[in-house]
Amino acid sequence: MTTIDHAIVLGGSIAGLLSAAALARTADRVTVVDRDVLLLDGPEATLSRRGVPQGDQVHHLLSLGHQRIEDLLPGISEELIELGCERYDDVADFSQFVAGAWRMRVRSDLIVTMFRRPVFEWALRRRVLALPNVEAVKGMAVGLLGSEDRSRVIGARVRGVPGGELRGDLVVDATGRGSRSPYWLEDLGYARPEERHVRIYMGYSTYTVRLPEGALPKGLAGISVSATPANPFGVAIRPCGNGLHDVAAYGMAGNYPPEDFAAMEGFFEGLNSPIIAQVLKKATVTSEIVPYRMPGNQRRMWEDLDRRPEAFVVVGDAVTSFNPIYGQGMTMAALGATVLGDTLEKAGSVTGVAGAVQAELGTLAQVAWDLAVGSDSVYPQSEYENAEPPSARDKDRARAQSAAQSAEGTVRVAVRATALYMDPSFLEAPAVREVVDRWLETGRVPDASAGDPLDPPAVTEGYVGSADLLLGRVV
Repeated sequence: MTTIDHAIVLGGSIAGLLSAAALARTADRVTVVDRDVLLLDGPEATLSRRGVPQGDQVHHLLSLGHQRIEDLLPGISEELIELGCERYDDVADFSQFVAGAWRMRVRSDLIVTMFRRPVFEWALRRRVLALPNVEAVKGMAVGLLGSEDRSRVIGARVRGVPGGELRGDLVVDATGRGSRSPYWLEDLGYARPEERHVRIYMGYSTYTVRLPEGALPKGLAGISVSATPANPFGVAIRPCGNGLHDVAAYGMAGNYPPEDFAAMEGFFEGLNSPIIAQVLKKATVTSEIVPYRMPGNQRRMWEDLDRRPEAFVVVGDAVTSFNPIYGQGMTMAALGATVLGDTLEKAGSVTGVAGAVQAELGTLAQVAWDLAVGSDSVYPQSEYENAEPPSARDKDRARAQSAAQSAEGTVRVAVRATALYMDPSFLEAPAVREVVDRWLETGRVPDASAGDPLDPPAVTEGYVGSADLLLGRVV
């Protein structure tokens, strides 16, 4: 196992904190650098930070990410529950109205934990910064330090720390979507990675409410009405902990939701189902509206570089960032941290670690990218730069989504497991292919009962879906 003296993590958000936790297993010292003071105590510690512009938006931790974070920080799942976060069956407890029909509800083992992003990040921060070999410093990374022959990164230039620089054996860039590391590499004589973009120009307007008992029908914990190309507006209502719900109004393809309450009622009434408007008429608003806009999906091809310096790794949104509606960002942060930690533990030295990490993370990023772009491609306004629309195989996955609206619990669980584990192989399971192929052969459409926009389905009893069993895993 490699032991290094000093590792430097640039960025103290989720990707940076998780990377620090992974590095703490092999490094004598880990320094996390962030522009904000990373507060541990007091009421402001659980508020959204300036450096996280999307911090007040709805966040969804996928099952794969949850597993990886629990591996890094054992016991964090129960700690989140103690902090007021809430746990649900993502197939049985939520109802989605998509393209004119409700997705069916069945009981499953696809359990998710719901929270507000600032609380989640605070819980991680407390755990990571309590590690005896991890410290945080306030500063802004402005460049990299190279060895004399520039073959290796030996530290970072950091505005705000004594001497203006930090030196270490390994530097990790977790500074997010706007990372300047491509230009920092260029300063050291290396090429920038190719960038790919699929722009969908989406925006959120999010606020928090308290719902009275029974406001959500049929025992639901949350409900959503999805946008479509014909009506590019949608809303998701999901619990966010301590008995509150986030209301995330969103718009696609440059059609942005209102940013004031005066216009919100009309917005709700124009959705593909009036049920959202009915539910929210019963709600008590507990926060202001927080808007957020972003262009779309971005992928940097770090794994394809012909030359790279040793001892410099890029993780999180600095590798790939997505339309946030799919909830992949925090999971990719967790995957980056675990890949980094596992690679270091197996290596005999830091040499070669950067290339190995970027190669493995690139494969994972491509899977997430294909899932996100496959969904965004239904909008003809999507813009592609160094990227192509999805293949026929991806369109076949979309047809499987339609089968999930039937009384076929196997497909419903497979579709949701694909998203929660970022793993399309669930859709290739024999039991799933049988149903989807039968649908394609018969031209069957969703049951008429699923199309009533005011009547979400009850849980279909007599079926409990297991994601593990779909792929033949022993549970």
